[in-house]
Amino acid sequence: MPDRWIFYSVVLLFLMGETAIISANVLSASEFDVQTLERPVLQFMVFFAGLLFSFYIAKSDYRKLFKAKHVYLLVGVSLVSLFIVLVKKLISGKAVERWLFGGSVQPLEFAKIAIIIFLSYYIVSKGSLRSIKTFSWAFFIVLLHAIFLVLQPDKGGALFILLLSFSLMYVGGIPYRLYIPAIALVGFFSFFLLKKGYVSERLSAWIDPFADAEDTGYQIIQSLYALAKGGPFGVGIGKGIQKMGALPEADTDYVISIIGEEMGFLGVMMVVLLYALLVGRLFYYSVKVDEPFGKLLLFGIAMNFSLAFLWNLAMASNLLPPKGIALPFVSYGTSNLFASLIMIGLAQSVIRVWQR
Repeated sequence: MPDRWIFYSVVLLFLMGETAIISANVLSASEFDVQTLERPVLQFMVFFAGLLFSFYIAKSDYRKLFKAKHVYLLVGVSLVSLFIVLVKKLISGKAVERWLFGGSVQPLEFAKIAIIIFLSYYIVSKGSLRSIKTFSWAFFIVLLHAIFLVLQPDKGGALFILLLSFSLMYVGGIPYRLYIPAIALVGFFSFFLLKKGYVSERLSAWIDPFADAEDTGYQIIQSLYALAKGGPFGVGIGKGIQKMGALPEADTDYVISIIGEEMGFLGVMMVVLLYALLVGRLFYYSVKVDEPFGKLLLFGIAMNFSLAFLWNLAMASNLLPPKGIALPFVSYGTSNLFASLIMIGLAQSVIRVWQR
C-alpha cells in the first residue's frame, strides 16, 4: 500500500471491531456451537477478500475511471440495485426492505461509492457547478438516490447521501444564488424525514429517552449505561453484560458501546485516534494531490468516513438521534466493510499515482 499509515489504521480498526464482534457473539453465548462463529468468521472472510481487492485497486490507475461510460455505468448499476430493492419490497409486502439477495448485500453502501465517483468526475469535467444547468443535473442524480432510499424506507441513509453529496458539491462550487434555495430544499427534506413515522419517535426518544424507557428510549439508555459502566479501563474483554440482550444491535450500530464497556475510555479513544489518523491522512493527500479528479475522490472518501464516524459515535452517546449508520471497519456488516475497503483501495490508487 502506498500509504502504510492508512493501511495500519484500517487493520487495527478491524481488529478492534472483530474483537467486539467475537465478544458479542461467541463469548456471550450460553453454550458454544458453530452458529456463534458465523458472524465473526464471515466478517473476517469479507475483510480478507476485500483487502485483496483493495490491493488490486491500489495497483490500478484510478484515472481509467475518468470516462463518462464508466461513471454512468456505476450510477446506473447503483440506481437499478436500489430500484430492485423497492420491487422486492412490493412483491414481499414487507414494511421495510433494504437488501439484495436476502440480507447479504445492501445497495446503499455501494451507492456511496457511485456518488463519490460521479460527483468527482462531473465537477472536473464541467469545471465547476456554478451554472444552474450543471448543478441541476448533479443534484437530480443525488436526489434520485435519496428518493429511492426514502421509499425503502431508509431515511437516515438518504440523509447521509445528501450530506456526503453536498460536501462534494460545495467544494465543486455551488452557485451563490442557489445557496438559499439549496439550503431551504435540504431543510425541507430533512424536516420531512424527521417528522414522519418511526423517525419522529426516534427524535422524541433522543430528546428524552427516559420518557419511554421501555420502548423508544430503551436502546439509547442501554448504550449510555454500557459506556458509563466501562469507566477508564473497561470491565474486560468478554466480561460486558450489555451485549447479552440488553443492548440490541450490539455488534453493529452500537459496537462502540460494547468497546466502551469492555475496553473502557481508553478503548474508545483508541478508535477515535485511529480514525483521526485515517481521515487525517486522507484529507492531507486531498490537499497535496494536484490532479483534480483524484483530489475530489480523496476528499469524498475522507468525508464519507468522517461523517460515518461522527454520526455513529454521536448516536451511541445520544448527541444525535438513533439511526443505524455503521462504523466502518468496526461494526459488523459485510456490505459496509467491503465497500469501505474498495474506497481505501481507490484512495491508495490516487496516492500511488501522485507519488510516482
